[in-house]
Amino acid sequence: MDFTWRLVVQWGPQFLEGLKQTVIVFAIATVFALITGTLVALVGTLQSRVVRAICRVYISIFRNSPLLVQLFFIFYGLPFIGIRFSPVVCGVLAITLNEGAFVAEILRGTIQAIPRGDWEAGASLSLSRFQILRHIVLPQAIRDAIPSLAGQASIILKDTSVLSLIMITELTRVSGLLFNKTFDTTGYIVVAGMYIALFLIITQLSQLLEKKLRVLR
Repeated sequence: MDFTWRLVVQWGPQFLEGLKQTVIVFAIATVFALITGTLVALVGTLQSRVVRAICRVYISIFRNSPLLVQLFFIFYGLPFIGIRFSPVVCGVLAITLNEGAFVAEILRGTIQAIPRGDWEAGASLSLSRFQILRHIVLPQAIRDAIPSLAGQASIILKDTSVLSLIMITELTRVSGLLFNKTFDTTGYIVVAGMYIALFLIITQLSQLLEKKLRVLR
């Protein structure tokens, strides 16, 4: 395994640009996945069987098919019916839909774990079902789901690497370009270190958030 400091310095700007692209896609996809998952989890609690069935179909499709297949369908398939997006939008959309399904399942589990007495307490205050979900159930469910959501955020970060296959110049693509030019593994080592650093940051932030909410409990 080769490691050449000269290549690290020479390709420094490309590594930084790849890191920037990875972080941007990760941040946007994480936010949208949380929003999508939360909405699906909430809608899935409605009394309508049809709505619940639609939510289950969405979750089943995106949890049980590979992200890469979903990405290729959006990037290569949708143009056949006249729908075209930029590579970055395709990447964010694929990760959002895929991870949103996992987030929805995580929140569905924590919502169901909320004691029935909390629902009844809200009802006794004449709150609507939506108000009970918004003010009583969802805050507790999200707090309880933080460890699982942090783990899912780490998966989203790893998912960004597949975007190199649709020519988005994120970290994995930069390392691949460097290897193709030099046949030197320096790029892979540098990128692995960057991913590990990002994972550690995510872990620390989730632990801080979990500790802060535990104090407020």
